[in-house]
Amino acid sequence: MSMRTALRRSRTSTVAVATALACGLTLAGCGSDGGGDALWYSGFGGTYELSVKKALFDPYAAKAGVEVKIDKNGSNVTQLNEIIKSGRQSPDVVDTETATLAQFMSKGMLKPLDKSKLDVTDVADQSLINEYSVPWYQFSRNLYWNTKTFPDGGPSTWADVWDLAKYPGKRSFPDRPIGTLEVALLASGVPKDKLYPLDVDRAFQWLDKIKSNSIFINQADTAIAQGNVVAGLYTLGRLLDLQKGGASVKYNWTGAPVSVQSLTISKNAANPGKALEVIQRSLSAESQQAILDSLRYTPTVKSVLDKLTPEQRADLPGTEETNKDSFYVDGTWWAQHYDEVVKRWQTWINS
Repeated sequence: MSMRTALRRSRTSTVAVATALACGLTLAGCGSDGGGDALWYSGFGGTYELSVKKALFDPYAAKAGVEVKIDKNGSNVTQLNEIIKSGRQSPDVVDTETATLAQFMSKGMLKPLDKSKLDVTDVADQSLINEYSVPWYQFSRNLYWNTKTFPDGGPSTWADVWDLAKYPGKRSFPDRPIGTLEVALLASGVPKDKLYPLDVDRAFQWLDKIKSNSIFINQADTAIAQGNVVAGLYTLGRLLDLQKGGASVKYNWTGAPVSVQSLTISKNAANPGKALEVIQRSLSAESQQAILDSLRYTPTVKSVLDKLTPEQRADLPGTEETNKDSFYVDGTWWAQHYDEVVKRWQTWINS
């Protein structure tokens, strides 16, 4: 599935640490305080937060003289939906990936972007722009393996990852069904262009085969670096950080789930004008290059894309070079089935 097709299917600074801690880093806590002139960004925390602060929010805050408050609930669809339904203030800027963007849109949780105040002419693929979002960058989760455990070459396909006899050792996968169900289906023999609609029963049957030999954890850096897990699915940026830190890990692009990241404005935002300014700045060549440099994810604007070398393009998500091996997450399918699949996932994980 092409990026254009996948995204079309989804259509229809300074940080106030004390304030964030007082809010308990929750949407509800910050929402009850009121936002005033501060910009409220809902993201994901950790090293990602440090990267986007440096690339986008710190420069914006310094130039605009605006305080930026940050929480870690960008992907908490249920919580944000409850806040919006209650009429309380919601974050100004919400960081979304393909699947969560589709959920926010389907539930009516976002403000339409005022395109008259937004210059998107530098966006390489205009078909990725919809009423509520413009593409910020692309990222992937990739198949990885430990090179000390497998010095002669590790698992190179998802079927290999499921082959515990040939490639023994513990696996790791994110504690989320998005992406994990897809690679289980790839392991079972489903072609990547036939993944959707997902055969959920089949995916769980295949996950059952390696459940006892796997951990499901969103932050697997330590387990991977220490060799406690030897293969699995993990975010590309973190794999690159692990390599830089000396970890014995390699990755490839076979069956890598790819998503498009977007900054959006939630429905009850107190400062939609400032949010739009941040979205505009996120599309600047300076900000896009900073994201590429810090997170190693793919820019979406021509002014940066056109400067990439063939070597860079061959190791970035969403390029012509890697699209032949990877696939795009279908946000529309996940928006329609997310609640039921997550409920089943949680039951399965805890069983």
